[in-house]
Amino acid sequence: MGKRAKGVLRVRSILITGVSSGLGRALAARAHAAGWRVFGTTRREGTAAEHGFPDGITLLRLELRLPQAPRTFAARFIAEHGVPDVLVNNAAQAAYGPVELMDADALRQLFQVNVFSAIELTTGFLPGMRDRGSGTIANVTSIGGRTVFPFFTTYNATKHALEGFSEGLWHELKPFGIRVKVIEPGYVETPIYDVMSGVHRSYGAYGPAVEAMDAFARGVKRWTSPEAAAEQVLAAIEDTSGRLRYPVAAYARSLLAARALLGSELFIKVMHARWRRPDR
Repeated sequence: MGKRAKGVLRVRSILITGVSSGLGRALAARAHAAGWRVFGTTRREGTAAEHGFPDGITLLRLELRLPQAPRTFAARFIAEHGVPDVLVNNAAQAAYGPVELMDADALRQLFQVNVFSAIELTTGFLPGMRDRGSGTIANVTSIGGRTVFPFFTTYNATKHALEGFSEGLWHELKPFGIRVKVIEPGYVETPIYDVMSGVHRSYGAYGPAVEAMDAFARGVKRWTSPEAAAEQVLAAIEDTSGRLRYPVAAYARSLLAARALLGSELFIKVMHARWRRPDR
């Protein structure tokens, strides 16, 4: 599973942001089991053992909410560990609720964590990957990166931005031997959906529609475990083709196929009728 350099089998390295829980945590464990040299970022200090990881996984603290922190982190990482073979921009912050009620500072932080930090981290490692002539940038978006679910509007907007960034980057980096991959998860059992539960503030005029969307989400029957999703993600990372997009986990392929088949205008009308009347 390594690369042979000057007669020595070198273990490939992978840096994954946001490994405290969910898909990131499962991917770190799966890559480690497959023999990768795994680095993961968390917001909280602590060793791998303190975070419940096996020995051999290196955890590093990174606060993505701070502008410039990812670039500083990349420089420090290269100085201490070299340029990783794979960078997985997985960390994300969720948001749920009507756009009208979204606080402006919260919206800026959402884009900082979900979009700008990924761009900053990527550009921090690109010179080294380009000089080496190899590397993989894997950006975890969502099926919400190619469609939009109501009240996840701002979160989905960040994923659309990451999709556009990734597609442009695919063109720019292909001549240098660097692969760009977009991982588009469907319904994965992760804490990111916790933003829908325990919401007590008033949504005013939007209340009935939010309740309808909540009911629609509760009606989703099939969910993919983080471990099963991580298996698909690692397969995508190890794919040596020039493919850009990889829908993974429950409903990802079917929803994106339906949008392609129906066209965007008809698809949003069908989905609108469905979530407003989840019992029909």
